[in-house]
Amino acid sequence: MIDRVRHRGFSTQVYLVALVVALIGPGLLFTAILLVRYAGTERARFEQDAREKVRGIALSVDRDTAGLVSVLQTLATSPRLKDGEFDSFDAQARLVRDTVGLEILLRRPDGQQVVNTAVRRGAPLPRTGLPFDREVASGAQRAIVSGFIKGMKADDATYAVAVPVLNAGNVSHILSFSVPVGRLDSLVARETVDGWTTGLSDRDGIILARVPDRDTLVGSMRLGSLRQNETATQGVWDGKDHGRKPVTVVEARSRLTGWTAAAIIPQALVEARLRNWIWAFCGFGLIVLATSSMLAVHLWSRVSRPLRRLAATGPALARGEVIPRITSPIHEIRRLGDVLAEASQRLRLRSDERDRALAETERGLSALRESEARFRHMADSAPALIWMTDEAAQISFANMHFDHMFGGQTAAELSGENWQRIIFADDFEAFTRRFNDAFAARVPFQADVRVIDRDGVVRWLRCEGVPRTDDTGNFLGYTGCNVDITDAKRAAEHQQLLIHELNHRVKNTLATVQSIAGQSLRRLDGPEATAARAAFEARLLALARVHNVLTRENWDGAELGTVVSDAIAPLDSGEGQRSRFIASGPTLRLPPRLALSIAMALHELGTNAVKYGALSQEGGTVTIAWSVERLTETRLTLKWTEDGGPPVVPPSRTGFGSRLIERSLARELDGTVQLAFAPTGVVCTIEAPVPPPTLLERKVDLIGPREVPLSRSA
Repeated sequence: MIDRVRHRGFSTQVYLVALVVALIGPGLLFTAILLVRYAGTERARFEQDAREKVRGIALSVDRDTAGLVSVLQTLATSPRLKDGEFDSFDAQARLVRDTVGLEILLRRPDGQQVVNTAVRRGAPLPRTGLPFDREVASGAQRAIVSGFIKGMKADDATYAVAVPVLNAGNVSHILSFSVPVGRLDSLVARETVDGWTTGLSDRDGIILARVPDRDTLVGSMRLGSLRQNETATQGVWDGKDHGRKPVTVVEARSRLTGWTAAAIIPQALVEARLRNWIWAFCGFGLIVLATSSMLAVHLWSRVSRPLRRLAATGPALARGEVIPRITSPIHEIRRLGDVLAEASQRLRLRSDERDRALAETERGLSALRESEARFRHMADSAPALIWMTDEAAQISFANMHFDHMFGGQTAAELSGENWQRIIFADDFEAFTRRFNDAFAARVPFQADVRVIDRDGVVRWLRCEGVPRTDDTGNFLGYTGCNVDITDAKRAAEHQQLLIHELNHRVKNTLATVQSIAGQSLRRLDGPEATAARAAFEARLLALARVHNVLTRENWDGAELGTVVSDAIAPLDSGEGQRSRFIASGPTLRLPPRLALSIAMALHELGTNAVKYGALSQEGGTVTIAWSVERLTETRLTLKWTEDGGPPVVPPSRTGFGSRLIERSLARELDGTVQLAFAPTGVVCTIEAPVPPPTLLERKVDLIGPREVPLSRSA
């Protein structure tokens, strides 16, 4: 029986039945996989929607708290507080209380109340403390939001929002709102959903608000069984509620308060939509399977008859006879009959088609050879070195210009380390590294390199290469072009030489001015002459120091940090001592004009600080801070602040230094300069637009003429 089955095979009916069975299995498996994936997708979508709801509660709390903090911070800056006018501040606070609807409390760090809008004015105030007083008084200088605070009655529960009141950099008082916990109910109720329980708890887990059942649970600890198993989604837990029913808990944390907003959702609501879809999928699957079985039985009768007719056409095809076309409603069987009918005709035409294909191939190869010849002709005619590499970075083509420049050395012979024979020794390592890095990353590259031509002359080449790919994106190598730029970056060397000569002459001029001034003032006697000579030489030296910075940069600009460092260096403490300057700010490149002006201003401010200000006694410090704002233009704000010096008294007359800073500097910077003589120390604020400096591409370092240094004596 088995041998007979092997010899004759199975009938079409058996295979169709097997096909139906094969379709049932994958269909059921696909349906199960689809249901599992859909369940996960629906659960993730539901959890995401719930997280958005809970985030909405947290954001509402943050917005409400931020508004209260803003009101308190505004009150904390009231001049009445700084001046100690607490009666006037009490009146101001009561006006704010009437507007906001919340009681305001002002206390000292030790808890003594100074202003309390909840009692009548003039009444004695007690000493009370809150848990966060120490944190506010420690100098954190930020707003603090407490947790749940019990009241005399259940409805009197509150929480507090407090900010520090600063005076001379220290926390002198604590200003706070006493906010009823009931205020949070409306924030929670905005995002509530039917069937959900939404709430808010403080950092200790005490419930602040809950919808529904607020009155019974506010003030109690959050139920621990709500967070039993954390799901794959962050902030989503599976647990049980007070009735031990399974629930899904979604949480989000308030950024300003640290409180936790949560939604407790019964598992029945989470899985309700999923159950409906399961029933729908099961019904659909049964309908599909039943329909497939009925179609299989019907198709068996439509397939078997034309297949038997096709089997009978085999001998005719072997004899080379024309096979009649088979008619069938099944496309594949009809197509098979058409193929067999056309097979004999195609056998006769195969030879002709093969000959035509060979002719087309030969014409294509000829066109390819002609295209390659045109490319080589154009490449050889170009006044530059044109080259190509393969995917392994080996030279596969180089034009005739290569032979003209290097003579007798083909590009293929110079691949790899052999390039060292024509590349200038000092440039070989850097050029090879740049080429290899670009080749490995498959990105364009550009490099300027020195080479030695056939006559032994050093020449500059600008090498550019781009990756080459085929139509499918496969990397084929690089195509590049090398241009001789020796005559050009030479012109650049000549320009560098002129810049160094100009710097040399300017420095010599400054040295000459110093010598003439020293000789002219030497014969003058008296303390004023001595002071004038010292001031003149100090200003000239300050100008020379910033000139040195610009000289190093070839007068195309200077970093503001370097200008500040060089200006304060002569005034700072010696080695081993703590610096008396605190300088900070972002990187900013200044044009020469602004660099000179700011350096002279810092010199004048430093000289004044040494004579009369913070640097005239031990413990004094100077803070130099700058910031940059880039909108339609770049604007610089630089602030000089002195601290720890003797009390400052505004001068009775304006000296040269002050005039230089306030008038000349403002005019030179096209900005504003404010010089304030505060009692704690001089404060100078400079604001000015910063045009971009001239940028010069410098590839060759030149040694310029020697410069005459400026000394401290004529």
